[in-house]
Amino acid sequence: MDSVERFFGEYFFLNKWYPVGVEFDGLKFLSSEAAYQAQRCADIEDRKRFAGLDPARVRVFAD
Repeated sequence: MDSVERFFGEYFFLNKWYPVGVEFDGLKFLSSEAAYQAQRCADIEDRKRFAGLDPARVRVFAD
């Protein structure tokens, strides 16, 4: 059996930046990475910054 080495191409749907709707704590996120980064914030207003962010922009706000 072959193993999945990277989450690109055929397996991009497994990537944390794959555009997929995630709802958590009443907020809607466009990727699992956005939801993850939001949950690292203690303040709800900071969490809201990640809701609706394009997956490519999440990293900019996370740093």
